[in-house]
Amino acid sequence: MPADGSRFRLACPAPGAVWSVTLVQPDGKRQLLPGSPLAFYAAPAIQARAPADATKQPRPVSIVIPVYRELALVQACLNSVLASLKENATPARVVVVDDASPEPAVSAWLDKQAAAGRITLLRNACNLGFIETTNRGMREFPDHDVLLLNADTQVHGDWIDRLSRALYAQPGIAAVTPWTNNGEISSFPAMSQAAPAPDQRELAALDDAAAATVAADVELPSCCGFTMLIRRTVLDTVGMLDGTALVRGYGEEVDWCMRARAAGWRHLHVPRVFVAHAGTVSFRAEKTLRVAQNRSVVEARYPTYYAEHTAFRRDDPLAAARAALRAALATSRAAGWLRKAEGAEPGAALPDIVARRPLPAVLPALRASCRRVAVWRHDMTGKGAHRVLALARAIASRPRNSLRLLVIGDGSEALWRTGVVDHVPSGEGDALRLLDDLRVIQIAGCRAVLTDDPAGLPPKMRAVLLDEHFDPVAWLAALDAAPQAA
Repeated sequence: MPADGSRFRLACPAPGAVWSVTLVQPDGKRQLLPGSPLAFYAAPAIQARAPADATKQPRPVSIVIPVYRELALVQACLNSVLASLKENATPARVVVVDDASPEPAVSAWLDKQAAAGRITLLRNACNLGFIETTNRGMREFPDHDVLLLNADTQVHGDWIDRLSRALYAQPGIAAVTPWTNNGEISSFPAMSQAAPAPDQRELAALDDAAAATVAADVELPSCCGFTMLIRRTVLDTVGMLDGTALVRGYGEEVDWCMRARAAGWRHLHVPRVFVAHAGTVSFRAEKTLRVAQNRSVVEARYPTYYAEHTAFRRDDPLAAARAALRAALATSRAAGWLRKAEGAEPGAALPDIVARRPLPAVLPALRASCRRVAVWRHDMTGKGAHRVLALARAIASRPRNSLRLLVIGDGSEALWRTGVVDHVPSGEGDALRLLDDLRVIQIAGCRAVLTDDPAGLPPKMRAVLLDEHFDPVAWLAALDAAPQAA
């Protein structure tokens, strides 16, 4: 599909359906449409407080594992899960959802496990992405609590029982998540820094040490979806993961956790469980795009979430639990892994498949069906934020509008609801950057760059200051009168 603004229209199917849309290429191969799948159901509502669940008795658990590729990792994950079932008193069913894997060996191996009665296997006829694949798995046993588990994880011992006890230890808990080597704020030995995945022997030592600690559970802003045990009554109250606004995967657990918190529930980190996690398998380089797209939705819906997340990282309520586990590991079979993990370089580079040679300093603008103006380093607490919103509303009020704002930085629900804003959040955390801000502005063909602070912009990109002299309506009229000038 050419990047020239071409458009086409699809008839909406019956409400509640989810469609995977592919385009047939000249060679006959099918290419998944960017943005697919398309969800035609109402977005889950963000509700005010709902009654807390008084149930204290744990339910059976569905271990829901979406699968796409990487046979060796899938085998390691499922083998570890199946081996652990006999060590757990909690009744559990393993529900694997094959999301139309492009690797025949993966599907064939899963068929053998299902034929042997080891797993419940669901298979998507077309690729639906992580969100809708997970939703399908969660619906399979509607009376079970749901234990979401990534297919690139490994588990050990009575991990299910320990998570389930934490979920029901106190009222009002919606979801719990454990330690891992790669899981944002639940990462060990350093918060928000991925460490190498431990092997089976190291994992056993890590998990045994975690199980023996007496550290208290810690309330989280949201759980990390690599391993997340969810109370079924909360799913019934606030709904499943949202595939209407969030694209394919990443950020869906944050959106769900915030929805649950709005209904009066809380989430916990359980320091007595450790799960190994390879990370970034199914999405690979697509992860950066998905993080950016879905983060903008989360920011619009929950403007305080990322500030709260930043405060959690700064205050580090998990520091004591992390120190206790580190001390326990110093003389364990995982001491070597700990030394290796603590010596790992922070951050990560994009895979080689993204770019094999440096990008040029200046990129040509893509053809598009609209004109754009950039807002650079947008700060919702800055003096220019209300002027940007006024400009967006002025653009939205025009009867025949072909102008959009490309907002780089902070987003808000008010901006999002104008319908004329494309949001690119600042890259941090999981968002490994494909393009820097200046190249994004270049390929978007922005006619002007509005900013509070022009420092860092090349001289050729003439900045328009969002100061007290900026009049959104007058500036918009001047832009229309001079189509070739910024």
